Formats: sequence, C-alpha cells, structure tokens
Amino acid sequence: MGTFNILFVLGVVISIHLHVVAAQGVFDVTDPKYGAVGDGKKDDTQAFTKAWADACAATTGIPKLVVPKGKTFFVGPTSFMGPCKAKNVTFELGGTIVAPQNPSAWDTAKGGSGTWIVFNGVTGLLVNGGGVFDGRGQGWWEKSCHQNRHLNAPGCTKTQPAAVNFWGTNGGAFRDITVTNSPMFHVTLLKLEGFEVYNVKINSPEDSPNTDGIHTQDVKQVTIADSQFRGGDDCVSIGDRSSFVYVRNCHCGPGHGVSIGSLGKGGKNADVEEIHVERIEFVGTMFGARIKTYKGGKGYCRKISYKNSNFTNVMNPIFIDQFYLDVGVSDTPNAVSAVGISDVTFEGLTGTTDVKVPAAITLKCSEAVPCTGIKMNNINLTPAVPGTKLTTNCSNAKGAILGKVEPAVTTLISSA
Repeated sequence: MGTFNILFVLGVVISIHLHVVAAQGVFDVTDPKYGAVGDGKKDDTQAFTKAWADACAATTGIPKLVVPKGKTFFVGPTSFMGPCKAKNVTFELGGTIVAPQNPSAWDTAKGGSGTWIVFNGVTGLLVNGGGVFDGRGQGWWEKSCHQNRHLNAPGCTKTQPAAVNFWGTNGGAFRDITVTNSPMFHVTLLKLEGFEVYNVKINSPEDSPNTDGIHTQDVKQVTIADSQFRGGDDCVSIGDRSSFVYVRNCHCGPGHGVSIGSLGKGGKNADVEEIHVERIEFVGTMFGARIKTYKGGKGYCRKISYKNSNFTNVMNPIFIDQFYLDVGVSDTPNAVSAVGISDVTFEGLTGTTDVKVPAAITLKCSEAVPCTGIKMNNINLTPAVPGTKLTTNCSNAKGAILGKVEPAVTTLISSA
C-alpha cells in the first residue's frame, strides 16, 4: 500500500475514532436505540426512561441526556431516579415535553397523579437547554376544587399534579427552561441542599388555580434568580424547613407575590429562617412581600428580608398574616398559639398600590405570639389612582421605623 493510501486510511480511522469519542456520554432520546418519535402524539415515555438509565449508569465524563430541538415529546408521569454513577449529569432539553392532556389519562399512568416529571436523588444534576415543559393543565384546572370552591362542584379534585420536581437533588441547577400550564405547582424543590435556579420562565393564566411558580420544602442554600413568573398563585412560595433561600432579580406578575408559607397548618411546628428577597418587580399581583401562617401553629419564621423591590398596581404590597385560616381551629382573633414571626426587614420598597385594597401595609399579628423585630426603612407606596388615600392595618407588631415609611405606620410598637 502506498504512502498516500496509508495516510488516507489512517486519517479515516482517526476521524471515526474521534467521532465515537465525541459521541460517548451523549444519550439522545431519538437515537434508534431508544426510539423517541417527537411528534407530540406517540407516547415517548419509555424512550426517555431507557435513555436516562444509560446516562445515569455512565461512569466517565459528564453524561448528557439530550432532548433535541424542533420536536415535541409526549411523556407521561416519569421519575428520573438517582443516584447516578457519574459525579455530574446533564438533562439537556432543547425541544418541548408535553404531559397527558386529559386528567383521566393520569389516573392509570405510572406514577399516579401526584407529579409529572420527577428528578429524584440525582446529585450534581443540571437541567438546561432552552426548551419547554408543558403541563397542559387546563383539564385539571376545570376539575379543581380550588377553582370551584364556591360552586360546591361534585367530583372536583383537591390536589393536582406538580409539573417539574427536584427531590434530593443536592448540588443541582435548573437553567434556561420554560415551564408552562402546570396542573398545580410548576416547580417543586424538596429535601435538597445547594440548588440554583436561573433564567427560568413560568407561564400560566392568571386564573389558573394553585399554580405556584416555585415551591420549596425542606431545603437549604437555594438561589432563585433572573427568572420570570406569571401564573395564578404565588410566584415563589417558601414552605416549611426552608433556610438560606435567596430570591433576587425576578419578575412576578400576575400572581400572588413572593410568599413565605403558609406555615403551621394543623398546629404543626414551623422551622423557617434566613429567607432573603430582593430586586423583585411585582406587577399586578394580589400580594407582594407576604408571610402567612395558620392560627394555632408553632415554631418560628425568622431572619427574613424583602429589599429594593418595586410594585406596580399591587393589591397588598406588604402583608403579614398570622391568622391564615385552618380547618378545625377557632376563628377567634387570637388563637392560643401561633408561629413566631421575628426579625423581618422591609427596606427600599416603592411603587403603586391597587386601590381596591386601601391598606398598603398590613401586619396582622397574634396577641398571644406577637410579631417582633419588624424593621421598616425607605418605603414609599402611592395609590395607582391619584388622590386615593392609602392606609395601614397593623396589630400586635413590635419593631422600629428606621427611615421614611409612606403610608405612615403609626401602630408599630417600639421594641424594648
């Protein structure tokens, strides 16, 4: 064989080898080995679970499950389980994943109706790619008891599936993804530590019931930033046993604000601290900076801050409520116990208030367990309709006014 031919063959071999090496660690759900079609109709659930099994079993590099752009994949309730063998693993969503459209299809689907997509016990997980999770929740909204609570509708559902769920995914990240039309919560973060959410878009109709953007429970060291929330409930809701949670540089609205709680339901003990919210643009929301606890609860909610945020036509910009109703607990103004709310700072909050609710600042605290350490500084709230008088509604709240507050809070009791 001539020198040229030898070099040519050697070049081809090297090229093939490099191609194979480059392909290692990439698990495309449309690979014939897995068989996803991506037409939005054929059930591609099995293809996803097969591709995930191989990605999670890979031992070298950073394995990547790829959901290619330009396709729509129909996937039923699915759990992507860990632990995986590699230290880090990526789920790259470029296309769109859609849920079952009819609620009746969920009842017999694997995984039941409590969740749709679950990432469970996967350390070092990155979900990114610019794609879309579409929960197609319209059918669920119509069946929701929350939606039909005044109609006493027979056969309504009290809970609906949460769309994208991260459980025990320590050291993970969720970036550059849209989650839309979830049956209930769009994203849940549960029992994890060290998790980041960046550039995520949540989008559902304003009247979609109980469609929180992101809900946390039993988490530590979580950052939610540079994201947009438009839905029918809390943009972000901070649940029990959450600590060191940072929410910043986000758009919220429509929705119910960035809320801590509800906490203490059924007399349970709450454990929430070090929650810090800043640089939020609240637009047309029902609430803004909000803390809500059930009557009769126990425990604490402390070391909280809402800072440097703007409100545009918001109904309740600043709101603490220790009387969030609980079934079976007396409706008397002051229950025997309450979740203790302390060391809460509201600072650098400006904008306009929807005059349907004249009280721009509400601190409804318990006589039995008053709110303490409330600090207010540089707050300037004005009516969306000029000439309308704004008021405040404060009871059993102790703290200090550190700078200008408008409308004036005259009933905040100075702490000793």
